[in-house]
Parts: sequence; C-alpha cells; structure tokens
Amino acid sequence: MNSPLFESSENVASRRPRIRVAVALVEHGRVLLVRHVKGERTYWLLPGGGLEFGESLADGARREMLEETGIIVEVGDLLFAAETLPPDRSRHLIHLVFAARRAGGVLKVGEEPRLAEAKFVDTEQLRDLVLHPPMKEPLAALLVGGVHPPTSFLGNLWVD
Repeated sequence: MNSPLFESSENVASRRPRIRVAVALVEHGRVLLVRHVKGERTYWLLPGGGLEFGESLADGARREMLEETGIIVEVGDLLFAAETLPPDRSRHLIHLVFAARRAGGVLKVGEEPRLAEAKFVDTEQLRDLVLHPPMKEPLAALLVGGVHPPTSFLGNLWVD
C-alpha cells in the first residue's frame, strides 16, 4: 500500500511532526490575526510559525510574533494545544497557542510574501473568517470571557 501508515519504519522515522508556536494577543476584546495568501487560497491564522531547533517555546512565539506583526510580546500561559493531521498522514503539525501581553512595537505586516494583512478582530468578525486551524470557538471564548479557560488539547483539527 502507498499509505504513510504502512510505510517502512525507516521512511516514517525520517519524518517528524512540525511544532508551530502561535500567540493569542487580546486587546480591548479583539484578537490579533494575520491573513495568509497562498495561490488562490486566503485564510487567517494566529501569528506564529515553526519552532527552530534549540529555541524555547516562548522565544519562538516572541520571534514569530515580531516577524509577522512588528509587535513585541511577553509570552504568558499555554492556552491550548491542537494538531492537524490529514487522513492520509502526509503531514503532521502540532499547534501550541500561548497568551501574550504587548511589550512594544508597532503593528505592521511582516515581510514574508504570503503575509497579506495583520489586524485585530472582534468576536463578530471572527465568525466570518476562514481560520486555520479552525480555532474559532476557543478564541471566541477567550474574547468574551477576557480570561482563558484551563489549558486544553483540542484534538485533531484537520479540515479539507
């Protein structure tokens, strides 16, 4: 079979899940999101990206936030974790979302070509956006309550 589930142990061992650290910066009842454009697709994400080898989770979250939005943050508690794992197991992404507080910087769109916009959105705007991975419910709860629920694992959030 040509499924990653049935590949030789040597092929599977050479691949690793990718860890993505992301930041949920909430100010005045709004959360900061970035819009990505890849070809014909456009969607929103929490600012963040891949953790580099030897980099702490907090350092990676701070670096990604600064690169994508120009905002300097103090990274706080882990809010939630999730993974995206498609049925064919062709890739595996682990998401770790941290609370943060602004410590400086000026909001701007990062220089990565796929970054198209960075803005704060409220609960109403959040409902209308395509968000990857689909974390609208925990983010809306964060916006409405002003405090985050206990850290939770959201499971596999893969969508086609």
